Amino acid sequence: MLDWDDLTYSSRLKGLDGLIVRVINDGIAKTFAQTGKPLVDVFEGCTSQPFVKVIQDATRISQLAVRHFILHHFSTFGFFGHEGMAYSDMRRRAFVECLRLHRMGCFIYKAPASAIQNFEYNVMKKEKYSADSEERAIARWVRKLPKPIAVFASHDLRAYQLIKVCRELRVSVPSEVAVLGVDNDEILCNFTDPTISSIDPNACGIGFKAAETLAALMDGPHCPHVVHVKPTRLIERKSTAIFPLDPPWLSDALVFIRANVRKRLSAADVYRHIGRSHTVVNDAFRKVLNTTVSKEIADSRLREAHRLVSTSALPFAEVAELSGFASVQYFTRSFTAAYRKCPSQIRNAPNGNS
Repeated sequence: MLDWDDLTYSSRLKGLDGLIVRVINDGIAKTFAQTGKPLVDVFEGCTSQPFVKVIQDATRISQLAVRHFILHHFSTFGFFGHEGMAYSDMRRRAFVECLRLHRMGCFIYKAPASAIQNFEYNVMKKEKYSADSEERAIARWVRKLPKPIAVFASHDLRAYQLIKVCRELRVSVPSEVAVLGVDNDEILCNFTDPTISSIDPNACGIGFKAAETLAALMDGPHCPHVVHVKPTRLIERKSTAIFPLDPPWLSDALVFIRANVRKRLSAADVYRHIGRSHTVVNDAFRKVLNTTVSKEIADSRLREAHRLVSTSALPFAEVAELSGFASVQYFTRSFTAAYRKCPSQIRNAPNGNS
């Protein structure tokens, strides 16, 4: 494992046969290039050196974000990142393009130029979480945002920084600003208040693909210049557990359904949780959501089942149990009717975990 001193004294790198690194700027790129060693870059940076890259799939990540927000009935969106940082710009462009396809726009935070240098030094080198030098700029942006709004942050640390500023401004997360990050850093996501919803970019998959690519590169120069690795899933936590609907108790009903999808939930459980009659609740579901409580429960089970089928190797009997179906036979029939393919066809498809 390399540290920053190894980059200062490039002679320390001479005994290595190959490198898997995060090349965050041109200075580091030059140091590695001078070694002449086979190298795989796993950071979505922008340097003058044409290193082979194994990186996250920004388009797939942004599609997950947009789908999540739309399923939560948001109509106003924002992006919070570091303009000028290649990985952030890639995710911003993909997010904006995906929203455009849905005929929706996006409010974009423009970070001060000093924030990029501060990020490289404080975050990448010193592992500090604060954004003190730009908190005023972030606060100005948050105040101007229309609310409620769903904001996609370029990574979990950025999501944490946005939530911190919102808390200081007494802006409610998620009621006024729902926040979604990327990386699924479990310590950061679970110890922030509220906990942070995040997209798992498949870090293990990136590591395996980087090692495989480096092995191929060490055997010969013929190697794809950029390899994109698909994310695994979106993990919903409290920072996006909201549905901006009227009446407000509809949001509570939908959050309750999705939080308990693995239980054999019934419509009566929802009426009891909300404290309203089945007539009032179903009338609101039909008027606002064009569905019923029972159908929303069934759809939530199917979405969870599809996620488990396409992102895991769990036996289908276990998938059925974890997504709230009474039996594997009922699960299979319902799944096949909904998706026009049986569970094994979805799992074995080339893009099954997309």
